[in-house]
Amino acid sequence: MGTHRSGGTRQLFSRPLLAGALSLILIVAIVVAWRGYGERIDDGSVVAAQCLDGEGLVPIVADPAIAPALQKMAETYNALEPIVRDHCVTVEVRPADARATLEGLTAETWDPQAHGAYPGAWVPESSVWAAALEVATPAVLAGRPESLVTSPVRLAVEPELAAAADGGIAWADLPALTRANSLRAFGHRSWGSIRMAMPTGPQSDATSLAAQAVAATTADATGPLTAAQASSGEVVAAVAQLMSAPPSAGDGSVDAAVRAIGDSTDPATAPIRAVPITEQHLYLLTRDDARATVAAVAPVGPTPQVDYPVIKLSGTQVQDFVADATAEFFTFARKPEQMKLLTESGFRGAGPLPKNTATVSFDEVTDPLPVPEAAASVQIDKVLREGA
Repeated sequence: MGTHRSGGTRQLFSRPLLAGALSLILIVAIVVAWRGYGERIDDGSVVAAQCLDGEGLVPIVADPAIAPALQKMAETYNALEPIVRDHCVTVEVRPADARATLEGLTAETWDPQAHGAYPGAWVPESSVWAAALEVATPAVLAGRPESLVTSPVRLAVEPELAAAADGGIAWADLPALTRANSLRAFGHRSWGSIRMAMPTGPQSDATSLAAQAVAATTADATGPLTAAQASSGEVVAAVAQLMSAPPSAGDGSVDAAVRAIGDSTDPATAPIRAVPITEQHLYLLTRDDARATVAAVAPVGPTPQVDYPVIKLSGTQVQDFVADATAEFFTFARKPEQMKLLTESGFRGAGPLPKNTATVSFDEVTDPLPVPEAAASVQIDKVLREGA
């Protein structure tokens, strides 16, 4: 009898072998896809599908002196198309007056019509404003502010007076130098007083910081000026003397005072002989001058500095993605290639300073004045604006 082959199709591959081949193909596909995704991340590019929660605006307000450089940094950062917490974020930096911003942040409710969108961070000229905010509404601060750049406070002084003083002006001397005939100490009996302007309008933090230096040296503070020291009779009297009869020019601004000093032709009758100013501000005002029409004087004693603190804000109006994107942006802003945008304009930070000019020499700051306690800063500012 013949034999018969069993029915059905012969299996060419075993099931385990087929499963292994399919697994290998799947693994290869995943690796290829992941590499492509990683390349898109490295390039800073994104696909629309990744913005699961859509577009997100990240507002930041800054002092007008530093805002233009921060705006350029924001343009570069935004070009990377960053994604934060599933939002495609856009950082928007807008200049803002410090006093108006402080009033907005300490009001019962923020007024977007008056102040714009509620910011994720505020970068004022100095810690004077951080202190005022901490004392008034501490809950809106998200951590301790950190300085972005600095600039020392100098006195823009009439060149003839600077030459006569020959480095002999100290912060502690300023109250006495505002009194009548005080310049006799420098050999000029007929010149009267130092006639130092003390602007208190926008972008005049140098005035407040000069007063802090006077207060610290008057109190003989060995560390940060305390609230008790700032409230002492001796310190209050010294700061009040600075504001007893300060001269003013034009619109009362720092710029107007510097112009008045530079335009003076007779040192004996000059209406203004000195004004506190930041080194960076004085650099911008005089960098094109072929010769110095004002002198930059660093008074003897610890040097106050504007420090442009990054004040990160909290509260229900700051969404999580705004807080995270704000932190990420300022990490980006502190990179050397971004900091050059600030240091090339005369700010001091992680970058090269400009070349010396006829007026500004960017001397090293070896003895910076410690930032006062918040309550001490507020007390000094109160005396400046309201008197003793």
